[in-house]
Amino acid sequence: ALVAGELSEARVRDELDLSKWDDTGHLTQGDDLTVQYLFVVDAVNFCFWPDGTLEYEHISGNLKASVEADPECISSRRLSEMTGERLRSLLSWPRPLPQEEERARLLREVGSALLTTPFDGQAAEMVRRAGHSAADLVRLITCHFPGFRDACVYKGHQVFLYKRAQILVGDIYGAFKGQGLGKFDDISELTMFADYRVPVTLLEMNVLEYTDDLAKKILAKKVLEPGSPEEVEIRACTVQAVEMIMAEMRRTFTDQSLVPRSIE
Repeated sequence: ALVAGELSEARVRDELDLSKWDDTGHLTQGDDLTVQYLFVVDAVNFCFWPDGTLEYEHISGNLKASVEADPECISSRRLSEMTGERLRSLLSWPRPLPQEEERARLLREVGSALLTTPFDGQAAEMVRRAGHSAADLVRLITCHFPGFRDACVYKGHQVFLYKRAQILVGDIYGAFKGQGLGKFDDISELTMFADYRVPVTLLEMNVLEYTDDLAKKILAKKVLEPGSPEEVEIRACTVQAVEMIMAEMRRTFTDQSLVPRSIE
């Protein structure tokens, strides 16, 4: 019923471009620098809401401008020496970023790891070593870069969500339009990205349903600690809900080319 009412075949065909990529807000030169840029963007792609006005577009767009002015600003050596103040300057942000030191630490980790692994200081070399496999690239990212290991323990079971690792692969795929360094033969293996915004939409569409206690916490803007049962349940159920929506689209759509991939 949801798919028929909100994502009907006619609406997807006539109104929605689910495969679009924002060329204006990202660096999309189609070269190794583009991959390095995307790695930096996705390393710090988290925790926007405490600022009030900071959005993803500020990070992607302002970093793009910095890289266009000085491509060496995101070299692995410079990343390995990153500070909060320097990051703020790269992003042209007028005040301390949410979790600024953690963001800087993650970029130091990225730079240092790229310099000490077989990737010769280049994120693009890591992509090449994945051999056009999205799944293998996710494995390389999570193996060599601890900050991308989005995992937790839920009721005695280890849960792997790998949000930013998958976003990075999806961004490379989008920026290169599925060609060259962005060609992945198994791109459909990626899930949707388990963030904190998609659940809001699914809740409004009555796909997700929260308990009264959880709903009160959300309305009161209480922080759900990372790895807490409620946080894990929201993220995991979001992934499953998207997969179920896509399964319904595959079942009901005559034109299967209109059914998006999970990452779209």
